[in-house]
Amino acid sequence: MTHEKIFTRKDGTRIKVSVWLYVHENKSNWGYLIFVQEPGSDRWLDPFSDRDYILRIMNPKFQGGLKTDSFDNYVSPEEILKAKLELWQMIKPTI
Repeated sequence: MTHEKIFTRKDGTRIKVSVWLYVHENKSNWGYLIFVQEPGSDRWLDPFSDRDYILRIMNPKFQGGLKTDSFDNYVSPEEILKAKLELWQMIKPTI
């Protein structure tokens, strides 16, 4: 099951956190991805694979290159937790 939560930054940039819960070998696991929507744009970008975004935004921002870029530069652990908790509220078992 998946769930998406969107956070808006002060500059108008929107960050979409897509979380999912899955079971593998009788263990439950969480996963997540993030996407960026720049102000005035309808397009959601993957900040780690969109070539235009990386060349235009990330390389100038991180002089050390992409090795210094991480999820922490876009979302906080608390925001990821909020998205996970919303998903959990949707799927939690009831008695």
